[in-house]
Amino acid sequence: MTILPSLDIIEKYVSNSRDRAFVDVNNILFNENVDILLTKSYLDFLEENIDNIEILRTLVTELSDNNRIAHENIIDNNNENIFEDLYTDNCDRIDCLFAITLNTQPNILHYRHSQINKINKNIEFILFSLLISSILSLHYYDFTDNNKIQNFLKTVFKLPKKIGRITIFNRYSEYDNFEFLKGKSIHYYNLIPKNNKRTRQLEYIAIESNLKSNLGKNLVLKSVGDLTKIHERKIFFNHFFITFDQAFSNLQITEPNWKIDVEIDRKKCFLEWTKKIVYFSNLN
Repeated sequence: MTILPSLDIIEKYVSNSRDRAFVDVNNILFNENVDILLTKSYLDFLEENIDNIEILRTLVTELSDNNRIAHENIIDNNNENIFEDLYTDNCDRIDCLFAITLNTQPNILHYRHSQINKINKNIEFILFSLLISSILSLHYYDFTDNNKIQNFLKTVFKLPKKIGRITIFNRYSEYDNFEFLKGKSIHYYNLIPKNNKRTRQLEYIAIESNLKSNLGKNLVLKSVGDLTKIHERKIFFNHFFITFDQAFSNLQITEPNWKIDVEIDRKKCFLEWTKKIVYFSNLN
């Protein structure tokens, strides 16, 4: 994922104020899982508007040395509204580009640090938690009712401007709490224990029909009979993945024993998991 930091984000970083906002900004800018959109014109703009240019230049060198400056297929500009135009020109070119600010409110889709609401677990809370530490872990006791669990899951999937293919690994064949994904492109990998061929085929047909009824006709189901190839429940989409330590149907207040991890992925975890796909097949 990639961020476009506003002027007030950079101002906070070079201020070295050591307050909470500074610590968060510092963690974001040095999070190895986050790329930064910084073009030549935008850097010129920032240097013209901040006090400590050397701190910014040192940061840019650090980012460049670690290959964290987004540069492929980028449209630059030197317009008066450079921040807004830089986002508008590139948001469809960069998957998961987020314009972030501290307090300013530009006329584009953006996320303000000052709007973080941990109690309501709003999208700013989710996004900035991921930008700061790459992972957001929540337990059953972090929610007060089932609607808030459902709203949280829906909000996570609102992070990308456009959701790509969703890949689900789940030994069980579940859809509870994820019916809102119906109609999306979903590849579902599940477990159907080894048995005689006809029995497995019939079970596969029944499961596929049930999943498609609840998650949509775009779903593709592939199964494996070896339990060692699938255990954890994971959902991958765009630059994110979610891990569950309980069945989807157990994500309820009345089941006080589960945790959800949402993480940023540079596709490393996804690529490792998709190596297992060769063991799964369509049984129909």
